[in-house]
Amino acid sequence: MGKHSLSLPKMPSSYFLWRSTMSLFDVFKKNPASGQKSFRQARVGASPETVKSNVTAPTINVPAETVTYQTNEVIPAEKMIKSAVPSKHGLYPHEVLMLDYAKSFYTESNSLPGFWWYSYGVRDVDNGLRSLLDRGFLQIGDLQSAIEKEKATVIKDELKNRGLKTSGKKAELVKRLLEEAPHEELSVRFAKRTYQLTDLGKQALDEESYVPYIHRHQFEDLDIWSLNKIVHTPPYMPWRDKIWGYLNKRSIKHAKAGDFGLYRNCRYQMHLFLMEEKRIKDALAMLAEVVFYDLSGLDNGYDPRFMDISAKYFFPYKESNATTAPGVISAIMKCKEELGFTDEELKEALLDRMNKLSVPFHLFTPEECVDIVFMENRQDEEALAKIYAEARRRFKQQYPNIKC
Repeated sequence: MGKHSLSLPKMPSSYFLWRSTMSLFDVFKKNPASGQKSFRQARVGASPETVKSNVTAPTINVPAETVTYQTNEVIPAEKMIKSAVPSKHGLYPHEVLMLDYAKSFYTESNSLPGFWWYSYGVRDVDNGLRSLLDRGFLQIGDLQSAIEKEKATVIKDELKNRGLKTSGKKAELVKRLLEEAPHEELSVRFAKRTYQLTDLGKQALDEESYVPYIHRHQFEDLDIWSLNKIVHTPPYMPWRDKIWGYLNKRSIKHAKAGDFGLYRNCRYQMHLFLMEEKRIKDALAMLAEVVFYDLSGLDNGYDPRFMDISAKYFFPYKESNATTAPGVISAIMKCKEELGFTDEELKEALLDRMNKLSVPFHLFTPEECVDIVFMENRQDEEALAKIYAEARRRFKQQYPNIKC
């Protein structure tokens, strides 16, 4: 990545935004159809300029009207669907999400999470479920699903009352109860029914599986509505490739704007995405970038005119904001284990990546960044204090008029 022209002031408090962590991911779909070049083929963990040159697949046109929920205003789903693209089965994103959650809902008297309204503008989920039932995507659940909805302690109590064994996993408890107790009595005891997917519902959910995926994962400002537009915008390709293309574009945008904290967060998300695909070396390259930017002393909108403000938060080690999160160190060590790397091989891989990066300012050399990774993993605070003290000495030589 080349150096950038930066002008926005640096605010130290925003540095803490760097430390956000992301949720884990579900299993992904396989490669696209044979002969179609996808973004997955270009997922090599390159820096922005390298990524731009390596991606030869068609450029994804990301709609400008990406919807986010950063204000108190809630946009009703009825309004959102006017610009959304329905599935082949005529379902909109919020309806697909209802299919995914259907088995957790009772047919009446549900207590619903607030995200349905605050995130997606759905006020009456029960009405939506009944509509899906009427259209053949859902059916009323059977006795087994009703029992499975109950907590294991409730099922154990029922087994105990009937003189039956209460040991085993929940699935075993359900099976034992269904085999040993009269279904007529169980139907009275477990009268509340849940919904179940029909074959049509399963097909509809599978075809729009990006909806529950993005609902459970944090990727920049993507949600079920914005990703719906991207997925259904040409060129058509598997939705994971669409997400990857979006993350690539966003990381390049952050880098060019000098928003190093946002760039760092995006690369961390990309590492998680790559880990799902078992592309461990590429994921490790992303983590190397994360560490490099964590330790740089750079924030969003870096401006050298405000160095005197930033420097107050650089040293010493125990008070520094220029550190990398324990979760990042753990992720690096997980990659090391997955790859079967020795310490030297890990150092070489990290250093190779960091040597390809270029920033307008950095507190440490690439070699020191790699050493810090191992020091943090060992929790060697004495060694960390020394390396930060050496960085402070260099900084004072370079900026004699700035207190740090």
